[in-house]
Amino acid sequence: MTAALALGGIAVATAAPASAHTPRITADCDSIDVDLTSYAPGENQISVTIDGETVDETFDRELMTSYRLEPPTTSHEWSVDVVAWDDPDGSRGYGAHVTGTSQPCDTDLPDDARVQVGVYVYPKLDSTQPASWENSGLQGIVTSEQITLPPHPEQKKWLVAPLDLDEVRAVARTIDADVTTAELCTEWGIQQDLVGRATNDYQLPAVIERATNTGIFPEGYLLGDDHQDVGALLPQGACDTTPVQESVVPAPPTVSQTCESDDVAMTLPTTDGIAYAAQGGIVTATPLEGYTFGSDLGGYTSSDDGTSATLALADVALEVADCDLVPGEIQAVCESDVPYLGYGVSLPEGYTTADETPLTITFVAPEGEDDYVVTDQPLTGSILWPGASDVEPRQWPGWMQTDDGSYVETDGNYAWTRTGATVLFEVNPSYSTIVEYPEATSTCANPPVTEAELVSDDDTTTDGAPGGSTEVDAETTGPALASTGATVAGAAGLALLLVGGGVLVFWLRRRVQA
Repeated sequence: MTAALALGGIAVATAAPASAHTPRITADCDSIDVDLTSYAPGENQISVTIDGETVDETFDRELMTSYRLEPPTTSHEWSVDVVAWDDPDGSRGYGAHVTGTSQPCDTDLPDDARVQVGVYVYPKLDSTQPASWENSGLQGIVTSEQITLPPHPEQKKWLVAPLDLDEVRAVARTIDADVTTAELCTEWGIQQDLVGRATNDYQLPAVIERATNTGIFPEGYLLGDDHQDVGALLPQGACDTTPVQESVVPAPPTVSQTCESDDVAMTLPTTDGIAYAAQGGIVTATPLEGYTFGSDLGGYTSSDDGTSATLALADVALEVADCDLVPGEIQAVCESDVPYLGYGVSLPEGYTTADETPLTITFVAPEGEDDYVVTDQPLTGSILWPGASDVEPRQWPGWMQTDDGSYVETDGNYAWTRTGATVLFEVNPSYSTIVEYPEATSTCANPPVTEAELVSDDDTTTDGAPGGSTEVDAETTGPALASTGATVAGAAGLALLLVGGGVLVFWLRRRVQA
């Protein structure tokens, strides 16, 4: 500030010990600037009186601030008293007492002189009190405007209004990134300054802070100022902060059970805009601020006032983890000369099905081959081995019949199942195991051979025909052994045992027990 202050013959007291308790108090036509440093920690006091009105404050260690002289176009009587807490009577010289009379700022400018209006936004130190210099936090400039000096600055016809909400909010968020429109309209203030400039290219400062700034306009002087709440300077309706309610739908919790335990676990859902809580078998969903329930409540029941919704855990479907099927007898068997897979599996405890044929059996093929899949099977029974046929033309895996009725070995026709096949049983629960193809015997597993093929060059009989089989009468010789040692009679007994297991009921998930 460039205008000098006439003190009316009263000296400004700045003398103090060099190492501590240093008060510096200066004034000009529009403000009193105070710089108090090196005070002892504690409740040091300062009392500023301007034209008979006193402001009392306490400070700890140091204080750097300014007190406005308003209006700056007239003179003012003022005084500043500083009392250090460790020198209450002033006997040690730590305090200060300064008085003075300011002279009006020089407004003797040409009629066409150009001055600036600066608009600053700031958070109020006490949101319940009106906007004022003493109640202002850090200030950021929103806009400035160069105008011709008005003939009567004290009439404040130079104020800028209305302000743009987006511009004010953008600057406010450089001070407080989280400030909302509602807070801006009710807890923030606007300061407007009319500043006479020393040069035509003078730029108003971008930031002003009452707590630290002295000489706010070092190259100009204040001709007038004004403070108002932000909401008073925005267009009508700009501070209507009724939030737009976003409609949300509550989700059900997850109720689950493992195969190893009967205990039921419940997990609350996570939904944007909704808080969930569970107590006494009831889940309560409550929309957060800015959110509301629509007509779709996702199975929940709204409270009478519509502020929450509830759902009983008993109404939530139980999710049971996939459990393994329980294996029974599973082996390759022969009936006459035809290979079969005999099997028996059971559903894990708690699983039921009314479907009499819920089982899918898959021979899992090696890479490059196709799986062999049989669907709609009972839980106990038998199926033809892949590549086998019990009707004409008869077939065996790894063999093919030629035009003359003889058989030759081939890599096709599921030959890969002869060296141990992985068999997967599935109803949703599943089980897999490796099953060995029956050994080639005189009555099973390979095609029959002709009588001529049974005689070697030295007239000896051999079972080394293709696959090592010999054509015999199954009715007179009896069943062949499978790789597990099971006979046809044994296989029939297995089938009878499995079928005797009973018909199981439709597949249902277990539900939460009362």
